[in-house]
Amino acid sequence: MKFRFVALIIMAALLLCPNASLWAEQDEITQEQLKDAKLQPEGVVLEFLEKENAALGEKIQAKIGDGSLEPSKPESMLAALGKEAKGILERSAELRKTLKEPGQRLILDMEMVTLGSQSGLMPEVIAIIGNWKGDMREAMIITAAQRFQMMKVPMTEDFDALLKELQSSKDQQIVEAAGRMLNPFFRSPEGKAFPEFPAGKKTIDGKDLNLARFKGKVLLVDFWATWCPPCRAEVGPLVTVYNKYKDKGFEIVGISFDKERADLDKFVQENKMEWPHYFDGKHWENEVGPTYGIQSIPTMYLLDGEGKVITTELRDGKLEKELEKILK
Repeated sequence: MKFRFVALIIMAALLLCPNASLWAEQDEITQEQLKDAKLQPEGVVLEFLEKENAALGEKIQAKIGDGSLEPSKPESMLAALGKEAKGILERSAELRKTLKEPGQRLILDMEMVTLGSQSGLMPEVIAIIGNWKGDMREAMIITAAQRFQMMKVPMTEDFDALLKELQSSKDQQIVEAAGRMLNPFFRSPEGKAFPEFPAGKKTIDGKDLNLARFKGKVLLVDFWATWCPPCRAEVGPLVTVYNKYKDKGFEIVGISFDKERADLDKFVQENKMEWPHYFDGKHWENEVGPTYGIQSIPTMYLLDGEGKVITTELRDGKLEKELEKILK
């Protein structure tokens, strides 16, 4: 059974001192140990997660119903969830003090890191990470950083220190992920040059996937997939905007996270998505996505004719408003 609060939130659409440890000694469980452990929440941890998960779900549904929560907007999510999540994390800290099994402490802390980072509670999340060392500490830092980034929560100096710590990791993937999260482009891409696409890639029309191909045009880079409901919801407006502005210097390139080429081809044809598309069939292992640290879709970047990012806030009709200003 999964208790990821972030998953609950998405499906519904989605005081501790920093650096202080809740335990005198840090816990450590390695990746190798986890392979054999097959950890599942048990006893009081299972009861706690079920109870808190159900209560939070009811509150989320109520907030969506009264309009105070808009799941597609990070600022709405943070405002609606912050207070609720803080209470859960405080109760979790008290429960943790009673747990004797490191595996159950790990499950509880992982869940709370996910919830806390999804809710913008950076000091509390840093405190939970302080309970751990080794592989699980690294995993928690990356998990939290990804959620904070997704929710557009600015990183503090204390959290940056955790990311810098990861640059000495033995795991090269961890090193690379931390490097991306410390990169100023990913912190605030507006006005900065969009990183070049990985070398040697082509769109499904056989042409090179590179920025030079689109130089001089206002370009929308759209990371998406046919299986993604929010992505599909954007297709109609995108087609409308594309047809309206394509002769005025606007272009789109889609980066597909689909597994099956047939699914992509059928969807593109049926919806008359007549712009270039990249596809490699590798789903979340897509070979273009990692260059830009893609953790969720749809993700969109609007670039000017020189390849600099204009904005990433492009859903819900915002793209057309930007183009109205640029391509008069």
